[in-house]
Amino acid sequence: MYTAAAKFQKDLMSEYVDELEKAPEDPEEEYAKKEFGLLMYRLQKLPPRSRARLQSAFTQKMVDATLAVDTPKGPLSFVLLGKSSAGRAVSLLTRQPATIAWIDSFKPGSVFWDIGASVGVYSLYAALGTDTKVVAFEPAAVNYYLLAANCEANRLYDRIDCLLLGLGRERAVARLEVSQFRPARSFSFRGKSGEPHEGRQAAVVLSIDQLVEDYGLPCPNYIKIDAPGASEAIVAGAVRTLQRPDLRELHLEVRASSKGGQRIVEMVKAGGFVPTSTDAHGDSADVTFVRVD
Repeated sequence: MYTAAAKFQKDLMSEYVDELEKAPEDPEEEYAKKEFGLLMYRLQKLPPRSRARLQSAFTQKMVDATLAVDTPKGPLSFVLLGKSSAGRAVSLLTRQPATIAWIDSFKPGSVFWDIGASVGVYSLYAALGTDTKVVAFEPAAVNYYLLAANCEANRLYDRIDCLLLGLGRERAVARLEVSQFRPARSFSFRGKSGEPHEGRQAAVVLSIDQLVEDYGLPCPNYIKIDAPGASEAIVAGAVRTLQRPDLRELHLEVRASSKGGQRIVEMVKAGGFVPTSTDAHGDSADVTFVRVD
């Protein structure tokens, strides 16, 4: 049994994997799969030290062999660890084109907070070929590894600050339902003891207001929030930051038909913002809010 947010994320991850199936198989693909299966069989038959020596070396080579994805601003390289990470990479420009267009509209010298960055596809795109300063937040350890590794693979570590951190209403230690063996997948903060789960991980949670006021992070000019099930708490923890004139726009995934979605919209409007565009997908939508001058 899953929470509604967890089920939504499970369905979303299957869609990311589906992105890989859109192109027909290359004739060499079936041959490569057979060869890999044979390699795995032979590795498992080796003595432990021999297997450890070879498998660790092969794994490192596979991680080092990044995938290049072309964008209008130049290529981006992605570490491939699991089908979901590959799906996120190959669908960078096509999955949510409205988000790409929104990032393209940033003014020079801006600060962009990517909340729920996952493996960093939008953080990387925002930083590539611009002077935008990015702060990327991701609480799941396996996703954070890929986020930081992708920044390193693209030599964008001076443009992107990656923080292993969850955001919410206030300071807390939260438990995530996330498996470190299922990279690039989303997760739920709402799991209950007794419900089945693949894995759990603790994470520190801070509010946006605390990060700006107590930890000295630069006030963002643009914020993207992609954290189903946690968005309301994140916005509630940004009441004072929403009043700052430096904050120009927010781009949120909202389920407007839900009571929680309606509360999110009202909180953002109370901060002096109005919705200017909506890109619907499924039963949710990416909504851009712009400050009213």
